[in-house]
Amino acid sequence: MKKTGLPLTILAVLALTAGLSAQSASPAILGQEPTYSDMYCAGFLTNQLISQQNFVAGGWGTPDSTKYADRDYVYLSGGGYQEGAQYSILRRVLDPNKWEPYKGYRRAAAAVGEAYAEVGWVKIVGTRGDIGIAEVGFACDGMIPGDLAVPFVEKTTPQIRPAAAFDRFAMPSGLMTARIVMAREFDYLAATGHKLYLNVGSNQGVKVGDYFRAVRDYRTDTLEEIDALAYKASIPDDTQKMPPTFPKRRLGEFPRRNLGEMVVLNVTPSSSTAMVTYAIEDILVGDVVEMMEPAPPVPPAPMNPPTISCRANPVTVQMGERSNIICEAASPDDRPLTMSHAASAGTVSPQNGDAILETYSASPGSISVRSTATDDRNLSASAMTLVNVEAPPPPAAASKVNEIQFRRNSAYVDNRAKAILDDLALRLEREPDSTTAVIASVEAKERGGEQLATRRAENTRAYLATEKGIDASRVRISTAGEAGRKADLWVVPAGAAEPQ
Repeated sequence: MKKTGLPLTILAVLALTAGLSAQSASPAILGQEPTYSDMYCAGFLTNQLISQQNFVAGGWGTPDSTKYADRDYVYLSGGGYQEGAQYSILRRVLDPNKWEPYKGYRRAAAAVGEAYAEVGWVKIVGTRGDIGIAEVGFACDGMIPGDLAVPFVEKTTPQIRPAAAFDRFAMPSGLMTARIVMAREFDYLAATGHKLYLNVGSNQGVKVGDYFRAVRDYRTDTLEEIDALAYKASIPDDTQKMPPTFPKRRLGEFPRRNLGEMVVLNVTPSSSTAMVTYAIEDILVGDVVEMMEPAPPVPPAPMNPPTISCRANPVTVQMGERSNIICEAASPDDRPLTMSHAASAGTVSPQNGDAILETYSASPGSISVRSTATDDRNLSASAMTLVNVEAPPPPAAASKVNEIQFRRNSAYVDNRAKAILDDLALRLEREPDSTTAVIASVEAKERGGEQLATRRAENTRAYLATEKGIDASRVRISTAGEAGRKADLWVVPAGAAEPQ
């Protein structure tokens, strides 16, 4: 049967008190870092002397206001302040409760040191004599006159372990054990996010980030007197007939109960401030804690090399032409990249991460271009791009397109000849890289001979240049002796040989 009575009534009241405190406690988010409030509002126990020389004497609202929060101005007494310096504001606190959650509570807490609440921090913005004018940069609670000011120290924030593998029946680790001697705000029950003070500190080798588990056995000889009395009640049910009994001396054979885990946020020589990161039930002030094995080292994040792909545009070029090497490179780890390019022939030059391949010095065949992306850790990846280089086609040969006729012994370009030359001029306009060759000749019986042939060629060129606007340098003239009363008209493409 279930036990009832005064112990459960007291626990119910304590649970209600703890529940109210839990609503205002900073929750621990598994797998993440403790919050700023977790780190700088947890408080601590210490047996070291905290100087009372510097303290909050008042503030902007004195005497009407006695509490100061974020962005308020407070006045610090004690002197020695410098503009820009930061000070933590502490409050020496005492437990107003008379009830002890475990036997020897006050004696055990006093052995560790005095309790201090962390109220926040301020920054000195000016001085007036020995008074420091400070702006509240962060407040855990309202700052009041009499709170102490000590130089601010940055804290190391530990990483919270995931609790997915929590073992409520874990075997003892054999490592250091300690006791929860007190809780923040003098709570008696603790849940996830609550701050607890342990009676071991840096003198025992405890450091920020260490983990403890709260454990509890089944023994009754450690219970408070009123609890022990309740546990002397009959256990069997009235309907049981001669049930076997298990002697209390053998309760130590039961597996130990692991109630939750906590991470150390801060240490003093004599104590540790820990935050409960996971709890399956209420953890009590006075419970035993056991240091857990260090978490296995986090393997370094894999270093992924860059990725790269490239293509040529165009893939095939003629000798002397260029091809653009277009690359897409990325770092899976979001690292900065540098690009480099090398070609088996021709000349390659970088251009905004891509490259340009010039083939004027290359021979026909295939050119491979290796493009490499390298990150700031010297990890790299390469891509090969092939460009086909073809020999340029042979130039088109000169071709005779027409001829014009002349009257006997005349070099005059008549209308019939002009019509033919007009067609030639149109073609030369369409083919600006081509030239024309005019080869004039005479008949054997004509007077003037070579001179007449020359005039026929010159008149033809003059008509094309003067009447049709063809650059005279594009019209080459020559003579062919006694071949007839005519001038042969040739079109010569760029690079083609002149007709003879």
